[in-house]
Amino acid sequence: MNVNHPPSSARGGDWLLLSLFLTLQSVSSVSAQRALETNGEVIYESAGGNRTDLGPGFSPVVAQDESMAFIRGRRFGYGEGFDCRSKQKRNWVEVYNPVSKALSTLYDGTIPFDGGKWQFCVFEQMQLSHDSSLLYLVSPVYATSGSLAIINLSDNSIKYVPGVNSVYVIESGPHRDELIYQRRISRKSLDDGVYYPAYPFVHARPDGRQIAEISDEHLTVGGNDKLPILRKYLRSLGGTITVDGQRLP
Repeated sequence: MNVNHPPSSARGGDWLLLSLFLTLQSVSSVSAQRALETNGEVIYESAGGNRTDLGPGFSPVVAQDESMAFIRGRRFGYGEGFDCRSKQKRNWVEVYNPVSKALSTLYDGTIPFDGGKWQFCVFEQMQLSHDSSLLYLVSPVYATSGSLAIINLSDNSIKYVPGVNSVYVIESGPHRDELIYQRRISRKSLDDGVYYPAYPFVHARPDGRQIAEISDEHLTVGGNDKLPILRKYLRSLGGTITVDGQRLP
């Protein structure tokens, strides 16, 4: 396969659960195009099998128009130092256009969490709505969980869902663009009345509002086949999501 390097272009504009299913290579696909992540590099593969190495990045997503969005830079874990003034010490979201073979910036800014108490410019995962109008970014905000920022790219307004470790956009069917996310919650035990943390899968609206709690299943490396409740739920919706390069259900 041919590996090409895209021309450089000006860029406009300014942990525990997720790591369980991140592997050395993750793949997400729409139609015949593929977005690959391997050894900290993002690669776009065309329908003909030609590959374009886009450099350092992760969490690639192929959009409806067959462009590919991804998080630029390296992964930062919880508590790891970052600097929003330095491109080497932060993340941003780029888009690769396979027709023009150009890179452009989709989002490059800081996200204020907890009412502005924390300003984050590092991300763990991204997703896009089918029309690329909503950008979903998970940041390593808390020691026990991440936090989800839902960014309306038309006006840069942001909604939040604290406690989210991973998020997936439903790609097909009547519930397209609704969300499946895994979120840390406190649940009261029926045995001793004490509240304990739980990390259920949740079905939610595109703005993050919960529709239903699905299951307490867990993602593990190579373990997507061990999510029978989530798979059954997705079948009932007539929808699919892509997790670690695998289409569910």
